Amino acid sequence: MVIDADTQRSSRLYALYRAFVGLVLLLMGLFPGLPVGLEPALPEVYPALAGGYLVFSLFMAAFAEHCNREPERTTQFRKMILVGGTGDTIGLLALMVVAGGVDTGIGLLLIPAVMATALLSAGRLGLPLAAVATAGLLGAEGLAILIAPGNLDSLTQAGLLAAALLAGTLLAHHFSRRADESRAQVEQQEVDLANLAELNAQIIARMGAGVVAVDPQGYIRSINEAARQLLPPRPGRHLSSISPRLARALRLWKEEALPATRTRHLSGDQEQPALQVRLAPLGNRGDQGTLLILEDAAELRRQAQASKLQALGRLTASIAHEIRNPLGAISHSAQLLRESPDLSAADQRLLAIIEKQSDRVNGLIANVLSLSRRESGERQRLHLREELERFADEFCSALQIPRKTLHVKVEPDNSAVLFDPSQLNQVLWNLCNNARVHGGHDQPGSPPIILRGGAGQVARVVSLDVLDAGPGIDPETEKELFEPFVSGHSGGSGLGLYISRMLCENNGASLEYVHAPTGGCFRILFAPDEQHQGSGS
Repeated sequence: MVIDADTQRSSRLYALYRAFVGLVLLLMGLFPGLPVGLEPALPEVYPALAGGYLVFSLFMAAFAEHCNREPERTTQFRKMILVGGTGDTIGLLALMVVAGGVDTGIGLLLIPAVMATALLSAGRLGLPLAAVATAGLLGAEGLAILIAPGNLDSLTQAGLLAAALLAGTLLAHHFSRRADESRAQVEQQEVDLANLAELNAQIIARMGAGVVAVDPQGYIRSINEAARQLLPPRPGRHLSSISPRLARALRLWKEEALPATRTRHLSGDQEQPALQVRLAPLGNRGDQGTLLILEDAAELRRQAQASKLQALGRLTASIAHEIRNPLGAISHSAQLLRESPDLSAADQRLLAIIEKQSDRVNGLIANVLSLSRRESGERQRLHLREELERFADEFCSALQIPRKTLHVKVEPDNSAVLFDPSQLNQVLWNLCNNARVHGGHDQPGSPPIILRGGAGQVARVVSLDVLDAGPGIDPETEKELFEPFVSGHSGGSGLGLYISRMLCENNGASLEYVHAPTGGCFRILFAPDEQHQGSGS
């Protein structure tokens, strides 16, 4: 038997009802002249019995209050119900006998007494007590007739009252069983809903995509860890206080006539990476709020690039042998031809072009094959400032340009990254050469190319920005910026940025283009250094 709040409240109410009945029965015997007065058959006995029943009622009220204060002690609660039901049956039958029988109406009080016992005991004590009360009722009526001889038709009334008592008890027993079954179903449903809510919370918390639920006013109801990693680490509960750009996208979406599920793209900046945001209404047309699913646009692009890389790898593997065989023959023939003493200066220039372009094609094939095999770089922990200074010296020396052409800025100074040194050198070379050619830095008096990086400046990892003073990249060109074999420069192969991004991914990093106030900016987000968190401490 479950002693819940409703059962406790019902036991208190019935205890008050019992005390009220006891008081009324006593007053009916003490003041027979009242409109509700009673002239008992045994006036000398009735007041004592009524007073005893009132005392019993008060005792049971105190007992019920004591049991309700300790609902976990079910044994005492059962004893209270048993004692109360038995006492009610005996007391009311005795009062009915001394009062004059069933005609007094006291026997009717047995029906609520037995039904209350059945309901409070969840049907366990109702039927046995009803059987005892029925037998007692008929016996008590026979005894009342002997004490005060009268009309024998009262036995018929007693029989009808006994039948009503049994019927009421059966109904109470049925309703009690149904109530227990309903309560058990509700409790099981509550447990299932709680488990489902916990499961959903665990799934959302462990999703790779960021999930943010906001109410109609824009306040955040729920946000998982992935979303916290993608959004700026700002305090506040309102979406606009954490990401004004995301709040603006939400406002524009709501201004649509019939807002439905839409996908928006937010370009990256210094506070957050580029995001692909899916907005879905909660409730009827968003009256319950909005669900925002955030995905790192760079990660989505990497997945698309991985698919393209697989296709490119299969294509490259199939044609590499066919290309390298004639390419090897051309290179070998050029070497033999160079040994000829009869070559003119013009022939020497043409021969140099053949050798240079053969080496270029061979290097192109080698790079694409290396990337298609997804060969991971041999990562080392590199001091970012030292690595950038070394590269700047090498780059300027090889191109015979002033050292001030490259400006290195790292904060904090001890920022460190995990990367293959040779592959990082190749990525930086591609990016800086791209900035020099397209950013106008190959002209005298042009501003320097800026290498700016450090730990914790963007997305709480070590980042590196390569900034130039060029006109930037238009949106149409940006869409295919990292596509292989796509170049906006007449002399380019379209593989520089593609290979640079693949090399970054092979080292757990990412490369993306972000819009800067002036010029262009390519940003590298390095893999986190779990041991040192990218600080070198």
